Amino acid sequence: MRAELRKIISLLTPVLLHQATALAAVFLFRVCADRYGLEYNATLAVLAGNLLVLPIAARMYRRDERIACASGGGSVFEPASVQGTRSVVGKKDRASGDMAGSMEGLTRGAKRHMLLFGAACFIGGGALNVAWSGILNLLHIQAHFSNQTQEQLLAANLLLQIVGLGIAAPVAEELIFRGLTYRRMRRMFPVWAAVVLSALLFAVYHGNPIQMIFAFPMAVVLALVYEHGKLFIFPVLFHMGSNLTAIFLQIWL
Repeated sequence: MRAELRKIISLLTPVLLHQATALAAVFLFRVCADRYGLEYNATLAVLAGNLLVLPIAARMYRRDERIACASGGGSVFEPASVQGTRSVVGKKDRASGDMAGSMEGLTRGAKRHMLLFGAACFIGGGALNVAWSGILNLLHIQAHFSNQTQEQLLAANLLLQIVGLGIAAPVAEELIFRGLTYRRMRRMFPVWAAVVLSALLFAVYHGNPIQMIFAFPMAVVLALVYEHGKLFIFPVLFHMGSNLTAIFLQIWL
């Protein structure tokens, strides 16, 4: 029973860490805005929260890898039953646990394949954002639920949106939800269960009904991208493509 409880806690710890840092950043920025008569900037608060969580989450990520390697299980990304399989780049890179991955030791063809897959992830993220946003618009979801949170985030100046929402948020959220939470689920459950559960957690975390509806299929694809590519950089690129597309769409439309 204690072992099962520890497993559940290990799954929730990264998410709670991210939530705590996000709330702390929002609180501090609101206090400063009220104290000095400044306008509260939600996007700047999100950026600060993500920057705060990154070093802590990265340390947790490396700790997971050390524990997995010390136990003889290889990368925490894979359960023992599937170790030895090859990734999309053609050769299982021992640095699959590294945040950015590594191209050392790969053939020229494998490197080219890796770069092409990364580009496809970035473009695919943008395409999925456009497609799913279009579907939600056709269904008039926005007429039934408020999307004030996203509207506040997209009200900041363009550069801050690109840095805070298009770069920092994807890196931090992928580290938390795929790099830590999904990888831990991956060692506890079958692939399909880990994908669905991590996607549900990602959707619920966003809170807002519209963002939850949007986040669930996005999280499913992100987990599958990670599962297929085996490198953390791929879901990050996919997430960046989606967020940057949303930023520029609201400018053009």
